[in-house]
Amino acid sequence: MDIWAWVNTLQSDLREAGQGRIADLIDSIPDDTYNSHPERVLAALPEAIAAARALKNPWLEIFFRHWGLNNRLSNRGEGEVALSEAVSLIEFAHRDDHRECPQSVCVTQDIAICYRNIDGPGWAPDILAVCEETLARINPQWPCFCCISREYAEALLDADRPAEAVTFLDRQAQAMTNEGDALDFAFEALQARALWKAGQSERALMLLAEVDRQEDADGGRDLDRYHQRATLRATIQAERGEFDLAVQSLPAWSELIPSTFASWAHAASVLALHFPGRNTWQLGRQLQACLTHFSRVGAHFDAVKVGVAQAKLALERGAPWTARRALALAQAHLPQLRVRDVLGPRVAELDARLRALPARAPLPVPAAELVEHLRQHDNGDPEQSVEWLLDACAQRPDDPELAEFAAAALSACGAVGEDTAHLRRFVQAHPLIDAPLYRLMSLLLERGATDELARLADELSPHNPQASRWIQAQCALQQKQWARACEHLSNYVRQAPAALGARRVWAQAALKQGDLATALELCKALTAESDSRDDQWDLLTVASASQDWVTVRSVCAALDIELEGDEGLVDAPWGVAYLRFEEGGDTRDLYARRTGPVTARIVMPSQAPHPQHLNDWVAFDAAVLEPSPQDEEERAHFIPTFRAVHVIEPGGFGESCFVDGAAPSDALFNDFANALKARGWHCAVTSMDDYRVTGPDGEPLRGMHFAVTAPSGVSAREIDRTLRNLTALWPHPMCWPGFAGRAGLDVSVHMEVVARYGL
Repeated sequence: MDIWAWVNTLQSDLREAGQGRIADLIDSIPDDTYNSHPERVLAALPEAIAAARALKNPWLEIFFRHWGLNNRLSNRGEGEVALSEAVSLIEFAHRDDHRECPQSVCVTQDIAICYRNIDGPGWAPDILAVCEETLARINPQWPCFCCISREYAEALLDADRPAEAVTFLDRQAQAMTNEGDALDFAFEALQARALWKAGQSERALMLLAEVDRQEDADGGRDLDRYHQRATLRATIQAERGEFDLAVQSLPAWSELIPSTFASWAHAASVLALHFPGRNTWQLGRQLQACLTHFSRVGAHFDAVKVGVAQAKLALERGAPWTARRALALAQAHLPQLRVRDVLGPRVAELDARLRALPARAPLPVPAAELVEHLRQHDNGDPEQSVEWLLDACAQRPDDPELAEFAAAALSACGAVGEDTAHLRRFVQAHPLIDAPLYRLMSLLLERGATDELARLADELSPHNPQASRWIQAQCALQQKQWARACEHLSNYVRQAPAALGARRVWAQAALKQGDLATALELCKALTAESDSRDDQWDLLTVASASQDWVTVRSVCAALDIELEGDEGLVDAPWGVAYLRFEEGGDTRDLYARRTGPVTARIVMPSQAPHPQHLNDWVAFDAAVLEPSPQDEEERAHFIPTFRAVHVIEPGGFGESCFVDGAAPSDALFNDFANALKARGWHCAVTSMDDYRVTGPDGEPLRGMHFAVTAPSGVSAREIDRTLRNLTALWPHPMCWPGFAGRAGLDVSVHMEVVARYGL
């Protein structure tokens, strides 16, 4: 069953009705969920749901809410914090006038995942029941058949019935292949996990290797799913005693998403018990991050399990402070488990071990001397000093250096929240002491805690108004509220006119806001007052953005940069570069031809949904973002990348149309390109010479794909009509289904070409 048919029809209707933004969200929200971009989904979801309700389309609301919930459950690993939405959505999706929506079946999977995230073993019987009921209503022709089958097998594994899970997955796999469906990689990875749990580790490892091979053959790995499989492989290898292989397999902590935390923590813990050298405070910090996440999202079973592992490893490395904190969290979540006969005794055993430990050692030196003592005898292990520091702070609550040292140790141990609370208490008592205050601000900025920053600024305003202004400015900068940032920075500089750093930040914020006059004035003053070449380069960028060529030439002379001519516009060949644009959460590098020291024109078209920058004239920051290669030959071909800061002059082009198909003769294509050029359109070939497609009779044909970009005033229908007319006499038809679909045009003819030529 095509559960997407109604979605595709609705998209076309929305585009024809001028609701292109909502039609785009129908694509982007599932894509961002699947590709593990949870913050993008969270940002777009309120708009999407509001639009669905405004359109009075409950099916669309189910669709958007399902993907929003799936993002929270599958990417962020949320448990009880997502339960109310999961229950609300399943009730909404199963109302009499809504239950025919195909995504109502997906909502069943959502609530199964939610309960599994909360307490998989405890909720296994209930999940099995709801999955059985759902599987009875669908068949292997539904894409949901695979998803619900996975949830059923997961519940069997949580219920410690691995042999049944292996049999069930084999049966479901056969049913799907009988329908001609290929098994997805997530299904096969689950089969491998079931085999391992059933004692068939060799077969499990062979299947994981085969999945990796298949994914590589299909055009590259999805890294998040590969890391999930690699973590499973490391776990199996470690439990087989193949420890060196397991170390090689285990992904780095920085590569994980929350849905992999639990399995990674288990594998890392097994390896740390075998290799004591891996049982470090750094591992403790990572396990604490897993534990803190599970506690925050209400994943009770994983919180207890990882809490037990963290406490056990901490005791092994002589870090009772870390062990007590981890065990306290495990004890807090243990009552939430429906079945406690496995983890409960482990918690009790660790509690007894901690209670039997002797009282902690006294400070090695008087509290006033502790910071200096740690500087001289620092072994780089914050777990060994954090308790001393906290004790010393209790004795000397007015010592700012101790306060900062203790906060740094807490941060290093992964005590997120405790470090800021510690600094917050000091700042509240000493609002005029800057160092701890700015350390607190940095931590909150780093964690995106803008609400807490705003409260801190309000509290400081009566006592330390200048610090309050700076915090408000930094908060606005992080939220990209350039006008508000400029207002706070202006007030700050008014009170501290000699603060060069604040004026530099203000100049950059003004440039972001588009207030070129203020940015130029600030940069000129900074250059006059300082000897910094960085200030001169910043002035060069702002002057170029402002088209103040007199200042541009003056700064170039000071920097010993030779320019063509003696006056006027600076616009001459300066080679090529990539310009980096950061827009809407995306970072893209676009090829450009430089027209001056810090200006360039973009010559690379952008594909939807990215903003179009073709032919934009752009000012960029002079700092190279990536260093040139050490190898001389590589350096000869190196193209530098710079950060785009201001569009001096828009290129005036609209959305690009991606065209694909069997290539015409060179003469026909040249005539086509010239006809577009005569209209003021742009055409860029994007395929390689070895690109091949399959003809209707199975014969291999030379393929070609290219991007056609018209000026922004040209309608999509005119682009479609022009392309059809100019390619009408080509031996083989071309197609542009993506562009046609986004424009609300008929895509059937394009999809026919896709099918006929294997595109």
